Amino acid sequence: MSQDLQTQTSYADSNQIMAVEFDSKIIIYWWMAANLGLLASVVGILLMPIWIPFGWLVHKKQYEHMSGALTDRSINMRMGWMFKKQQNIALDKLTDVSIHEGPILSAFGVVRMQFETAGAAPFILTGVRNANQFRDLVLRQRDSLVASPTAKSSQDDSNDILVEIRDILSKIESSLSKE
Repeated sequence: MSQDLQTQTSYADSNQIMAVEFDSKIIIYWWMAANLGLLASVVGILLMPIWIPFGWLVHKKQYEHMSGALTDRSINMRMGWMFKKQQNIALDKLTDVSIHEGPILSAFGVVRMQFETAGAAPFILTGVRNANQFRDLVLRQRDSLVASPTAKSSQDDSNDILVEIRDILSKIESSLSKE
């Protein structure tokens, strides 16, 4: 039963345009970054013999539990093995998508994408395959969502309502002035 619930498409995942693919090289990048972090302290150096084999398994599990999709209204990300996180980034709030490729990231063959939204902290994804294609698709979808005819028609509806209210007020004013 729980398997059926996981395979059903939720509201947030409806109308999927593209699934996010992650490069397995991210496992090596995470593992090396963690090991370098452990080298920075005496306690970390003592923990390294335990972390070297165990850390590889942890990062492999993290990679296996990462998923994401671009839908018609948002970017939906799920990640985490032990501590799960789900984040939905509304495309109409998205202000910028940037791709970072530094020397360390390039050495591991991965890129870091940063999604900036109005009024929130940036969301960072590391290891996205076809990052340029994904960024372009996200920005195109955002632009089409922001400039969609439904937004214009709702604005036109608002204007029509305001005109109608103005006309009613004019009638009320003229009838009051006659009395």
